[in-house]
Amino acid sequence: MGAIVARYFKDWDQFWFNFHVSVQSLGFVLGLIGVISGLILNNQLHIDFNLHKVLGIIILVLACLQIMAFVARPKKGSKVRKHWNLYHHNIGRIVIILSIANIFYGIHLGNEGSGWMVGYGIVLAILISIAVIFEIGLWNKS
Repeated sequence: MGAIVARYFKDWDQFWFNFHVSVQSLGFVLGLIGVISGLILNNQLHIDFNLHKVLGIIILVLACLQIMAFVARPKKGSKVRKHWNLYHHNIGRIVIILSIANIFYGIHLGNEGSGWMVGYGIVLAILISIAVIFEIGLWNKS
């Protein structure tokens, strides 16, 4: 949701920014709780989830880099702002893709069955559909 608002609601200048920061901050806190929970459960579960753990740590590190980039964000008129935007957008895309994959993989590892997979898939399909609709609207604008 944070990425969708950041991409498609730029006309709502301060709202999109505050919403983006709020949603991404909540996502970071929830992700951090997930990583901490996983590390606590590490010795209690008897399944091989090294890939899931590694992906979670990579996602957390990339999210921390995003926070550091936010703190070091150059002003809008700066010559390096376009490079910062390129970095921020692409790291964000990588985090989203890895997070989606890791959530599906975690559901699989937990043997939660198809109900959780379908439920998460539906939520994801709704978000992707919203993004596609807004993207078409963006194309029609230009």
